[in-house]
Amino acid sequence: MPGLSERHRRSSTGLTGWLRSIAIELGGRPAARLCRRLRLAAGRIRLLRLLTPPTVPDRAPRVLGADEFAFRKGFSYGTVLVDVEAGRVVDVLPTV
Repeated sequence: MPGLSERHRRSSTGLTGWLRSIAIELGGRPAARLCRRLRLAAGRIRLLRLLTPPTVPDRAPRVLGADEFAFRKGFSYGTVLVDVEAGRVVDVLPTV
């Protein structure tokens, strides 16, 4: 049944989505404890298998530079990561 389950799966796509969200937020053992509390049949290995690794560019930066700056002076700051060799911004991280 499209939208409900996939072929050869033991759980619905909705349940798989919930379990993936729990695994992303909590990780292995804490996620398994929460699933046990919610009476969901999922161990830490199953939860970790639901995670997909992030995409990595073809060429990861060899030399990474970091600089701090202010979004609003005195209120919120951030960090910019730069690929020094290519001269391009890799990521901008907000400071919590």
